Amino acid sequence: MRQDGRRVDALTGCHLDALTTARLLVRMPREADRERFVELFCDEEFMVFYPGSLTEEEANVRFDHMVALCQTVPFGKQPVVESSSGLVVGYTGVDYIDFEGKTWLEWGYRLVSECRGLGYATEASQALLAKAHQTYTGELLALIAPENLASMNVCHKLGFTFWKQAQVEGDIRSLYTLVVG
Repeated sequence: MRQDGRRVDALTGCHLDALTTARLLVRMPREADRERFVELFCDEEFMVFYPGSLTEEEANVRFDHMVALCQTVPFGKQPVVESSSGLVVGYTGVDYIDFEGKTWLEWGYRLVSECRGLGYATEASQALLAKAHQTYTGELLALIAPENLASMNVCHKLGFTFWKQAQVEGDIRSLYTLVVG
């Protein structure tokens, strides 16, 4: 284990908490990611299907929350890094949401526009869902804007099933669930 608390393979020096796929790396967020995530959270195109882009202050708070959540939930929202470029191109994972009197773990993913439609959301989410299946027993919720057909397709590929449409934080959303564990 390194001084920063991250588990590292003694032979390769690779982070043990990182997940690799054919094209991507999904790993815990770290302070060096802050600038990139603040940039992304402030970008309207990245934040499409969200009520709006964030201010710099809101983006910093959201990043801090992302880091803190991953300290307690091993499949909290984590950076998706494109292996070929080394760039953070989005995130996948869970966060907490209160809905209908219950606190849920809500699965989400978001990618930069140039990486949409390439299967990255499915690939990265499948990798992190495997960790969820190993460390969690329960139901996950996914909230999708009804017009976001591509995201609905990803949810189906991940095994989520349609539950219902409902108003969530002022917007109509399609809700999907997945039992893990």
